[in-house]
Amino acid sequence: MAELLASLEHYDISPESGFLPSRPPLEQLPDPYYGPWEATIVALPRFISDGSLRQRVHEMPVLSTELLLTEAERRRAYMILGYIINGFLFGSSPPPKRLPLSISQPTIELSAHFGLPPVPTYAGQVLWNYRRTEADSKPLPKSNAQPLVSFTGSPEEAGFFGVVFSIEASGVPLISILLEATEATFDQDTEQVIAYLQRATITLTDMTSILPRMYRDCSQDFFYHKLRPFLDGTDSLASVGLPDGVFFEEHSGGRYRKHCGPSNAQSSLFALIDIALGVKHDQEYCVKDNGDQQSTKGAYLKEMRLYMPRQHREFLAEVERMPNIRDFVRSRPEDVRLNSTYENCLTALLELRRAHIRMVARYVVVMAKHQQSPVMVKPDSKRGERNAAGATGTGGTNAMEFLKSVRDSVIQARDL
Repeated sequence: MAELLASLEHYDISPESGFLPSRPPLEQLPDPYYGPWEATIVALPRFISDGSLRQRVHEMPVLSTELLLTEAERRRAYMILGYIINGFLFGSSPPPKRLPLSISQPTIELSAHFGLPPVPTYAGQVLWNYRRTEADSKPLPKSNAQPLVSFTGSPEEAGFFGVVFSIEASGVPLISILLEATEATFDQDTEQVIAYLQRATITLTDMTSILPRMYRDCSQDFFYHKLRPFLDGTDSLASVGLPDGVFFEEHSGGRYRKHCGPSNAQSSLFALIDIALGVKHDQEYCVKDNGDQQSTKGAYLKEMRLYMPRQHREFLAEVERMPNIRDFVRSRPEDVRLNSTYENCLTALLELRRAHIRMVARYVVVMAKHQQSPVMVKPDSKRGERNAAGATGTGGTNAMEFLKSVRDSVIQARDL
């Protein structure tokens, strides 16, 4: 574990910035060759609004990715192309059957470099899409970050991604904390394990405290009707006549591709938390593709690993090979203080999961019901959890069923 801590840079991870880049993302590609991409992304909200985006994308040249010389340049290119792709696909209905070579070919090349699918992901939309505001001079802002690019240009979209980013940034200390705690289990140092678990509890509580900002910064109506359509994937389009997904044109011909939309389940940070704390996701079921398929919750979360950058995925695999903190704690049932500290930490994680469920109930489930009824009922959180069926999340799952099963895994890890 000490070796892993010392080699975080190998996995494109930093103790100071976590899975976020160690330096703020580029705000523009430096080579004028990529001007067509930059001109499109700057005006993306207007092109979507006036209906001209699809024609403009068809007219764009097919640019080579070979002049992207640094990782920062490649990240920005992948990020902006992802936004253009989903703007092209979901800016108006129905989505087109084909993605033109001008955006599909360079995206396929860049996604192969990062080990990502050629569609928008959490990495592109959150990790690689932020700028510091003048009010925050810190290397990693936690409360004043703004997205670099946008589908709508609305402050509410900025508010939505600002909250998601802030939670990710606030969770950065957990990487070192959880790795150090695991190292302490190797040394049989119970006091150190307790100390690190207490720090993890504080950090998880801080992350949870950020979530209510969403209610202030992004309305339910805006999220559901204006932003959420752009967070769709190509794997759930059977209802609009695209059961095989969208055809991605390539120099070699191309093929149909079905990929999930961006989702918080693609956050490497949250995957690390579960792995290190011994929260297992392999027993229950979640619904995908609007109810057409069932897969184990664990299988779905494993699939989401493919939507994380390759280096982050490899890091998680390394952590998974090691004994987790839960195994150490539960092997000492007589140590009441150790067990209660661990359970307190899982309770903090549970509160974060519950807060997320309450939010999805308001922003997705209630809004879906409002679509079907002229009267909107304001539910409490428990009613929102009960009314789970049929509300699909941005990653393609039945949102509430999936989140409730993830919550229940935390309860099982804590109470069993």
